[in-house]
Amino acid sequence: MIHLFAVAHIISSWAMAHLGLNDEILLSLLTISMIVVVTQLYRLPLEVSAALAALCCFAGFYLGTLGDNWLTGSGVKWLTEYSNEITTFFVTEIMGWATTLIAARRK
Repeated sequence: MIHLFAVAHIISSWAMAHLGLNDEILLSLLTISMIVVVTQLYRLPLEVSAALAALCCFAGFYLGTLGDNWLTGSGVKWLTEYSNEITTFFVTEIMGWATTLIAARRK
């Protein structure tokens, strides 16, 4: 399921870039949805879901910006062209699996 959210993030990021639109709101909504789904699978309280969702949105923005800047500065053409999509995928995977780990340990 986390992989599906990561692919949805990639598609959204790519589509928004090609439409010339900002992707932050859409990616944040997808991230929040992923965190809520994962935490509800482990039946965590809504407060925990909300806290993790807020934390992941800020972390996703920060890590995504760092990763995008790092890949853009690599000088490798295909990494530069798809840096946003690559970064979005890996950051989503990290946040999804970190949330799963937190939820599993909390239960």
